Amino acid sequence: MGQLPRKLPFSKKPLTLRVTISYIFDYVIIIALAIGFFILDSVEPYHQHFSLENKSLQYPYAVKERITITQAIVVSIGGPIIVIAIYTLLIDGLFSHHKPSGNSASTRRKLMGPYRLKDRLWELNCGILGLLLSQALAFVITQALKTACGKPRPDIIDRCQPRPGSADAPVYGLSNSSICTGDKKIIKDGFRSWPSGHSSSSFAGLFYLSLYLSGKLHIMDNRGEVWKMIIVLIPTLSAALVAVTRIMDARHHPFDVITGSMLGVFTAYISYRQYFPPLSEPWKKGRAYPIRSWGTAPEPPRYAERLQGSEDDGVPLRDADEERIPVPNPRQDSFRTFPNLRHPAALTPAVYGRRQRDRDGYSSSSSEDVATGFEMTTPQYGQMTRLESSETQYDPYRADTGYPSRSDLHSPAPPVEPVPAASRPLAGSKRPLDEQ
Repeated sequence: MGQLPRKLPFSKKPLTLRVTISYIFDYVIIIALAIGFFILDSVEPYHQHFSLENKSLQYPYAVKERITITQAIVVSIGGPIIVIAIYTLLIDGLFSHHKPSGNSASTRRKLMGPYRLKDRLWELNCGILGLLLSQALAFVITQALKTACGKPRPDIIDRCQPRPGSADAPVYGLSNSSICTGDKKIIKDGFRSWPSGHSSSSFAGLFYLSLYLSGKLHIMDNRGEVWKMIIVLIPTLSAALVAVTRIMDARHHPFDVITGSMLGVFTAYISYRQYFPPLSEPWKKGRAYPIRSWGTAPEPPRYAERLQGSEDDGVPLRDADEERIPVPNPRQDSFRTFPNLRHPAALTPAVYGRRQRDRDGYSSSSSEDVATGFEMTTPQYGQMTRLESSETQYDPYRADTGYPSRSDLHSPAPPVEPVPAASRPLAGSKRPLDEQ
């Protein structure tokens, strides 16, 4: 009792100390942020001066809010958790076109797709962990700004209940909270207008859900399916409606709602990217990163060399760790075997491979039963490796997407006559290859 398990439920590897430390920090930080929020909530905020003649501060105090903070939390936290759980455990892989087949595949996997229960549990863990991190950051940052700024709400005068005969100071023309006779708790909350907590919380949870669904539905795959866009925008629209109610209730100024919404978008994005790949890589289908290990030395990205001699028109390639691409060496004579260096076979990766595991070998899939069925191979220069798998994954190289077909990708470049040695450029020449 009270001891950590020796093995993880989604991996056959033993649970090492480095992995434990790596992920226990995430939960500790979320708990610390929650405690920090309650501490900030108990602090008396700064009270800005205000004018009794300011019409924007004379709205009536709405005793009954359209959406209370409890309802906002249910919508922005409970709703995404339910959607993430249903999609991860039941829907993910259900409509896959490449489901496992054969006698070795179970009936459940033939119906539900290639992802096993431990893969789904890992996705669920990362999805909920990112959501909680987004909400915790939004709450703490919002509450810290509220307390430090002390901006009056639009209904501050009604909350204040100024003493009879009160008027703005004759010198500076402003009043302060010393003239208030209302409920101190209500007055305290009346100086927490910027930024809007409902707005930041709703966008931190619901915009995070939009990002999550965008990755799972790979909306940036150059196919332009409108129904996916509609599904993705529903949570964001819901967050916007929650934020608008704060203006309707005269709890916040429009500027407070806009900045609070932007804060929620920011925390949602950075929290999503801690556990999931960017949306600009749709071939990864929004699958969570494999298990990380704390204490391992990071490796810098190895950028490919420029494909042309001129520095102005060089074509950058993707990270070699993610996509193994045959890259010619401009310092060797073999560089001239490709006359057209923008040929698809030279610029496009052969296979989008499986996610690279870390040094400890932790992953949500075991080594003998990989959910995606991909193995990364090392193509030789001038060749493109064919996909060797019984269960193919998302293929962005389809004719209807504008990408070159696989037959074009795997076809060798057209042969050219060798360049005589006498006509080769001198060493150190910086002229473009076309002019050489």
